[in-house]
Amino acid sequence: MNIKIIFALFLWHVSAGFSQEPGLNAKFDRLAASYQKVYGFSGTILFVSDNQKTFEKSYGLANRSFNQRNHPTTRFSINSVSKIFTTVAVLQLAEENKIGLQVPISQYLNELEADWADRVTVHHLLSHTSGLPRESGVQPEDELTFTEQLGLVGKQYLLFDPGERYEYSNSGIILLGALIEQVSGMDYGAYIDARIIRPLHLDNTGYYRSRNVVERQAVPYRLSANGLEFTQRSKHFGDNAGGGLYSNPSDLFSFVKGLEAQQLLSEKYTELMFRPQIKSGESDEEGYGWSIKYFGEEQIYFAAGSGYGTKSVIIRMPESGDFIGITSNWGNTPILQLLRDLYLTARGQPVSLPSDDGLADPGAYSDRMGQYTFVRGELKKHLGMDREEIRLHEFEGRLFLDDELLAAGEGYLRLTYTDELKIFFKNQQMIIEINGNTLIGNRTLPGQ
Repeated sequence: MNIKIIFALFLWHVSAGFSQEPGLNAKFDRLAASYQKVYGFSGTILFVSDNQKTFEKSYGLANRSFNQRNHPTTRFSINSVSKIFTTVAVLQLAEENKIGLQVPISQYLNELEADWADRVTVHHLLSHTSGLPRESGVQPEDELTFTEQLGLVGKQYLLFDPGERYEYSNSGIILLGALIEQVSGMDYGAYIDARIIRPLHLDNTGYYRSRNVVERQAVPYRLSANGLEFTQRSKHFGDNAGGGLYSNPSDLFSFVKGLEAQQLLSEKYTELMFRPQIKSGESDEEGYGWSIKYFGEEQIYFAAGSGYGTKSVIIRMPESGDFIGITSNWGNTPILQLLRDLYLTARGQPVSLPSDDGLADPGAYSDRMGQYTFVRGELKKHLGMDREEIRLHEFEGRLFLDDELLAAGEGYLRLTYTDELKIFFKNQQMIIEINGNTLIGNRTLPGQ
């Protein structure tokens, strides 16, 4: 899913790398290797200190079928990180006086038939304060144009009055993609290429075109209840202003540097992009396309994306000139934990390396493997799973509950990152305890 990921810093083989800070680099590499060993991390990490690349390294396989390793030039789907490219395009049009940020979207999209179109402005869409719901109803197999997607967005109802509060909306980004095409007279992908990618020489960045092949593309993978699956690279195959780009950490750093050097926008509009527009948490704020976070007194610009088998995240620390970028083609990566640990390591803070010492032994549960069926609605009510079945299975010597890696507790199984959920077994039943509730599932399909 292409989701808004909450960044909580305070909680929180291989290709050649740089060696300016060998001590720190060794810590980064040891940390990333631990995430690869325990969680299966597959992707590329870039750390920049004072605007100088100090660590860049890739882990895991870009293609498991042909045993091709990831490399710093490997291209990954960046999902919702694409939104900052869309934001730049909109602000370029605003700077050229082709659109007004406080103008209702109805002034630019005549095809949009919605009673709220005269109340939702470009500013509302950029800041996720439009009131539009998260999704429009576009399905994974759809190959719809922006014009066709407008019909779906137009059927949506506002959740609140525009400007009232922050709520992440992919529906709103569809409108921005249609706006770019309508006002510029160019195809969205052609515009992004001509006005952003080529001027900055982002050689490993581009826009997906339906099912067209992309060279050096990392195949997205995830572990599901059915085992290892390769998945599609973006949320759907149609026009996609919210998640339709691919890139790598090095290009994403060059993009940020180009922004800061005012190669894409004037000083006024660059500052506007990073200016807090609305609060989204106790200390979090939202700019245009970027979230603004704080670790102590340090301000951090944050953008992240998550797809079916891919995850990506970048953070920029404008005062120190530091940058961290992670792209991954393994959908089960706990990418925010990894980001947190990289950041804290860079700041000289101690972190605990992931360890497989506490992981559950699949051999001890060989007679428990298989599918368990629960009372209709129970898994959705307590676990957010819209189905009745759940599977206990092994993958690469690890024990999983569907796609969740399991650790061993005192006489029970648990998730690796919380004790909130506990799993017991009795005869042919799986018993899940969560938040004082007990869910009982009967084994209906033994494991193989």
